[in-house]
Formats: sequence, structure tokens, C-alpha cells
Amino acid sequence: MKFTEIQMDGAVALVTGGARGIGLAIAHRLAGMGARVVIADLDEAAATDAAREVGSGARGFVLDVTEFDEYLRVVDEIEDSIGPIDIVVNNAGIMPVGPLLEESRGVAEATMRVNFWSHYISFQVLAPRMIGRGRGHFINVTSAAGAIHSPGLASYVASKHAATGFARSAREELAGTGVTISTVMPSAVRTQLVDGIPFTWWEKLGIIPPGWVARDAVRTVRNRPAVVGSPRGTVLALRLQHLVPEWLWLLGRRVVNADRTVGPVDRRARSEYDGRINRQAGAAL
Repeated sequence: MKFTEIQMDGAVALVTGGARGIGLAIAHRLAGMGARVVIADLDEAAATDAAREVGSGARGFVLDVTEFDEYLRVVDEIEDSIGPIDIVVNNAGIMPVGPLLEESRGVAEATMRVNFWSHYISFQVLAPRMIGRGRGHFINVTSAAGAIHSPGLASYVASKHAATGFARSAREELAGTGVTISTVMPSAVRTQLVDGIPFTWWEKLGIIPPGWVARDAVRTVRNRPAVVGSPRGTVLALRLQHLVPEWLWLLGRRVVNADRTVGPVDRRARSEYDGRINRQAGAAL
């Protein structure tokens, strides 16, 4: 796919959910390459603190990525005060854990709004501007869950499937405009999303640091691939799993006790993260 090159030195990059975890790691990497980074987060104080940590003139903005009018207002403010947005990292996301029948409708709706609809809103607001300038790049952070299925994560998996399918389809509509979308699909990452899930010690060895995802995400600015996995080999593994018969898939999950997201989950260890999900869910109702 043809695209217009973006010079990182001085490029304006918007990172949603950038106050912590993967988003913060991406912000650090972009700033290190000379980009003017804008960290957007629902938590204004956290966004401001993160921008101060990143340095290099980074700025923090409060943003509810699920609200179209607010997204439009913040983008206008960024472009008026800093400059046209060249790169947007759609990273904001939430991951409720537990049996589906124990999940509230508000949490399920919030999961879809944050993990999928925010990508749609971002595209609606920014794609026309980028197309008009003939350059731009969306980095949509979805998940390996966007290609598999997992009990205990039904709403999360559904939202990530939606986000992945949306990005792949929208990318093809952008062909020839100079603007691109790359989908980044990480495996389990060492952030608050995995707090309270009872992994064994050897499973914890396979949980990757946010910096790995940041590295793979920022690399897409150079070559603009359709999909990248983190770590490498993730995308191939996700494609091959579709060839596995259901009985063998279920047997393998039982052997390794993979369904620990159904429970029991340590809710005390997960309380801070669950609290943020519930606040987002309250906004969705």
C-alpha cells in the first residue's frame, strides 16, 4: 500500500489512554524520536503527570474517547495550539474479567464503547483531515483477543474482534489517500489489565512488558503494515489456531488450565482497575 512518509522530528502524535501502561510506553518512544506528543486520558491528573514524565514538550489532555463531540473539541484544540495531527494511537481500552452472566450491561456497553467505538470516532474525526493533507497514520492497538475466543473475557473479545475487523476494512478504504491504519495485536501485557488473574509463575514469564508493544507499534510508522503482533510470531500463531478442531482446543485449555479468567479472580488486587471500569460503565448508562 502506498503512503506518504511522516518525518518523526516535529510530527504531532496523539496517544489515547496514554497516562499509563502501553500508551505511556508508546508516548515515551514517540517523544524519543522527536515527535510532539499529546497524551489523552480520561484521568486529567494522570495525563498531566504522564506528560511531565515524558517531557520533550509533551502535553496532557483530558478526553473521553467515547464521546464524539468531546473528541472533536479536543482535536480542534490540539491542532489549533500544537499543529495538525500526523499520528494517532488508539490505545485506550478496558478489560473486564469474569463470567459473562455476572457482568453488568453497563460494563459490557462501556467495553464496546472504549475498545471499539472510540476507534470509529477517531476515524470519523481525523481521517478527513489527514486525507485532506495527504498524510497520516492510525496505530490501532487491539489485542490477540481480536482473533481468538476466551471464556471469562467474552465482551472484551467481542470488542477486540470488532476493532480489528474495523481497522482492516477501513485501511482498504484509505488506499491511495496517503493515510494508513496499522493494527497492533499484543499478547498478555504486564499492565493493570492482568491484575488479580491467578497466573502460575511460568505463565507470568510469557507476559510481555509494555515497552515491547510500544516498540512494535511505533515501527509501523516506517513501513505501515496491516497487522503486527507483539511479540513477533503472534499473528502467525493466531492464524494457525483457526485450524485447530474445537475438541483439541478445549482439551489443550483444560490441560494448561487456561480458563483462569473465569475465576476465581483476586478482586482485591484488581480493585483499582475494576474501579476505573465501573466509572466508565456508569458513564455509558
